[in-house]
Amino acid sequence: MNQGFAIWRPPGGSPQGLAGRFQESIITDIDFKHGFLFKPWSTEQPCSFIYGERVFQEALLREWTEYPDFETEITQHGMMDLEVWRGYIQSIQHEIAQGGVQKVVAARTQMVDTRVGLFDAFLAACARYPDAFVSIVYHEQYGIWLGATPEILVQPLGDDWETVSMAGTLLDDVTGWTGKEIDENTVTQQHLEEVLQRVGAQIIESGKANAVRAGALRHLVRHYQFSLPPSHIHSFIAQLHPTPAVGGYIREKALSIIDAHESNGRGLFAGYLGYYENAKPHLWVNLRCCRWYGSKALLHAGAGINAMSHADAEWAETEAKMATIGGCL
Repeated sequence: MNQGFAIWRPPGGSPQGLAGRFQESIITDIDFKHGFLFKPWSTEQPCSFIYGERVFQEALLREWTEYPDFETEITQHGMMDLEVWRGYIQSIQHEIAQGGVQKVVAARTQMVDTRVGLFDAFLAACARYPDAFVSIVYHEQYGIWLGATPEILVQPLGDDWETVSMAGTLLDDVTGWTGKEIDENTVTQQHLEEVLQRVGAQIIESGKANAVRAGALRHLVRHYQFSLPPSHIHSFIAQLHPTPAVGGYIREKALSIIDAHESNGRGLFAGYLGYYENAKPHLWVNLRCCRWYGSKALLHAGAGINAMSHADAEWAETEAKMATIGGCL
């Protein structure tokens, strides 16, 4: 078990937190009513969870973020410049042309200086992004992570459940959706519906993909309402992650390409995290996030690559995504 804490602000809610020791388990063995959970990107790493009496006092939450030993050794290993990124995208598109994979989500990192303290950055993200799930997680193994993610993995919807297919990004309000973005979302929908069918879920409603604003960006998002016994929801989560929106499709091949090119690893980026109420998970994909080092932060962002992608445009997309949380630091 690892000493740490989690602070979060659900959309429409108030900042709250838990401190103590994290425990570990695979998602299908999780069994607690109230608490906080996160899953790193790696499929080989278990979930970490913490529970107890929640704290709502802002002064105490702020105090948790002011420990002096948060500054850890910073490494520049694995960071890509534009030329390396272009080579990565070229390698992905070569694999796509060979027919073994349809889409791969390539990710990169960027180190920036911080201008405010950790809790003030958290409050800034809460103010800027009222519809996002905003969080700070501190775990001895993984360090400190701050994020403001717009993407629901799964949450209760009355007696049913909600999940989304969120893939395809535009950087402005003028450009129209192209086949590239539509294909990205279609692949994610395909995977999601395959998992829902495998776990025996009944899809109650699934509208068409619509444009949804998240910060300065627009995303194609399709909402799904489905029924599934609560005892089966963790099986659904286990099979869903990582979705094509953060990994790729076909999944196994996409993940092998990612492992070969992203030598710095993803940590908590593109994993999932959230809280439990009455034994029901409210989980989000951990996007628009950074690892916090005190005076510096390592921003993470990815972009979906398919046969229609252009490396420089995807680089610009990752820049815009990094600015979401970067602008709060």
